[in-house]
Amino acid sequence: MRTISNQKYEITDMAHEEYPFLHRIRALRDICGEICAGDIGGFVESESNLSAEPGDCAWIFDDAIAAGNAYVDMGSYLRKNAVACGNAYVSRGSVLSNHAHAEDDAYLRGAVMNG
Repeated sequence: MRTISNQKYEITDMAHEEYPFLHRIRALRDICGEICAGDIGGFVESESNLSAEPGDCAWIFDDAIAAGNAYVDMGSYLRKNAVACGNAYVSRGSVLSNHAHAEDDAYLRGAVMNG
């Protein structure tokens, strides 16, 4: 698979063991003091799953997944084994962690979900 790149992160060729269409992200620069250039993040299906805006602190950590048409932006985080899929929109500082799932047409704004 070709590595896709923007100014915030790149999608690597490191595929998910169970879902090989998902790939890990890698930070290309420091992001909001918590993520350093070179840090490996969670899994996405495409660049359309995570904001690439330079000033946006949104990030996918650990083994968390954003897939399908799900989109994470505006300082939101997916952590541990959280999953955003379907048409889920995770925004405005929302945090999904552990085994929390945002699926289908879920819209999270400033929410904290801990599975």
